[in-house]
Amino acid sequence: MNVRVARRRDDGRRERPRYGSWVGTWGPGAFDNDDALDLLDALSGQDTAARRQVLEEIFGEAREHPENLNFTLGAAEVVAAAAVVAAGLPAGGAVAQEITRHDYDVTALVIPGSDPELAGAALAALLIAAGHDGAWHRDWTDPRTAAQARRTTDQLASVFYRDQHRHDQELPLEP
Repeated sequence: MNVRVARRRDDGRRERPRYGSWVGTWGPGAFDNDDALDLLDALSGQDTAARRQVLEEIFGEAREHPENLNFTLGAAEVVAAAAVVAAGLPAGGAVAQEITRHDYDVTALVIPGSDPELAGAALAALLIAAGHDGAWHRDWTDPRTAAQARRTTDQLASVFYRDQHRHDQELPLEP
C-alpha cells in the first residue's frame, strides 16, 4: 500500500510539493524520504479512526507479507508509520520533534493516548522491516549513513520497549 495524497492549501488548491516527483531518500531519519512524507500528508487529513486504520493496514501488511517489503509496501513507509505511533507514546518526544521539524502538526498525526495493541503492532512491523536483516537496512551504501539508519530504528524500538515496560518495578540491587 503506497499512500500518495497531494496536500491542499487552505484555499483548496494543491500545494507545490516540497520534494521532487521522483521517489527518493535524502537521509537516514524515519521521515527523510518521499514515502514517509506522503504518509504524513495522507494521515494529516484524516480523523483519528481513519489514521489508526491506515497504520493498522501498514503494520498488518508488513507482518503478513514481509516478502513484499519494497514491492507493494516500502520499508520506509513501515518505519515512518511506526515512528508516528512512537511519537504518541510518553517516551516519544524526540520522534514528535522530528515530525515538527518536517513542518507537520504532531496532534494531527498521532493517535492520542497509549494504546498497547497499536504500539505492539508497530513494534512487530518495525522489527520485520528494520530488524537485523530488514529491508530498511539493505540499500544504504555509505557505512556512516547505514549506522545512522540503524540508530534511527534502534531509537524507535527503544521507545516501544520503554512503553511496554513502563509499569515494571525495578528490583533493588543486593550487595
